[in-house]
Amino acid sequence: TRGPMTSKPAQPEIGPQAAGQPAAPAWVAVSDGEARTAMLGYLGAIVTGPLIPLGVYAVAKGRSRYLRAHAAMAVNLSATWLLYLVCCAILCGLLALDSLTVAVVVASAIAAYFWSSMVRYLIRGYLAARRGEPFSVPAWLCAQIVKL
Repeated sequence: TRGPMTSKPAQPEIGPQAAGQPAAPAWVAVSDGEARTAMLGYLGAIVTGPLIPLGVYAVAKGRSRYLRAHAAMAVNLSATWLLYLVCCAILCGLLALDSLTVAVVVASAIAAYFWSSMVRYLIRGYLAARRGEPFSVPAWLCAQIVKL
C-alpha cells in the first residue's frame, strides 16, 4: 500500500499577509513608497523601455502584489512596443525593396502611432499608480508577457 499523498509545498506569502495581516487586494497600495516605486516603473518605461519596470518587478515579485501588478503592466506595455518596433523594421525592410521613401514614411507612421499609444497608456498607468487605482491596457495593444 501507498503512504499518504504528499501535498504541494506551500507558496510563499506575498505582501501584508506574510506579516499575519489580512490580504489586501492586488491593486491597493500599502504605503506611499510603493506608490512612488510603481510610478517610477511607468516613467522609467518611457525612457528605458522594459528595463526599469523589469527591475521593479524583480524586486517586488515576492513582496508587494501592488508593485508587481503595476510593474508587470509597465513591462508588458514596453516589451510589446519593442515587438511592434521589430515588426515595423521588418515592414520597412520589405517596402525598401521597392521604394525607400515609401518604406520610411509607412514604417515611421506606424511606429509613431504605436509609440504615442504606449506613452499615453504609460502616463495613464502612472496617474493610476499615483492614486492607488487599478490599471489595465486593451488587449489589442499589449501582450501579456510578464504575469500580473
